[in-house]
Amino acid sequence: MAANDDNLVAALGGLYREVNAFYGAIARDFGLTAQQIALLCQVKDERPTFGELASSLGCDKTNITGMVDRLERRGYVARQPDPEDRRISRVALTAQGVTAGNDIRAAIAEKLAAQLPQFARIELAAAAADLVAALSDRGGSN
Repeated sequence: MAANDDNLVAALGGLYREVNAFYGAIARDFGLTAQQIALLCQVKDERPTFGELASSLGCDKTNITGMVDRLERRGYVARQPDPEDRRISRVALTAQGVTAGNDIRAAIAEKLAAQLPQFARIELAAAAADLVAALSDRGGSN
């Protein structure tokens, strides 16, 4: 392994820890868990199935069921039948969930703006998008 690769591995490990801590702190401010805010952000523009959520959040479908149950009790999400296969449930944000998601994204952006200059946020956004594309099933070669 080249020194640059070793540095990248170490940097990604540090990034993973810091992002988890960052999301955890934001989540606590909203009385949620980091995975719950990730789920709310994931559902923002789509109505994923439980399996799709489990895959994107890196957990088991049974974990998703529990998270959806808790978020549903808080009025943030609702289960909806799939229009093509009524055996499948999809998760959608409620109006309250849209508001909470917007508030969470605003809190994340505000905290990042306080900690990183704008040019760094722009560069980081581009690098993160490239990394996500390279590592995902959609764009990478894994």
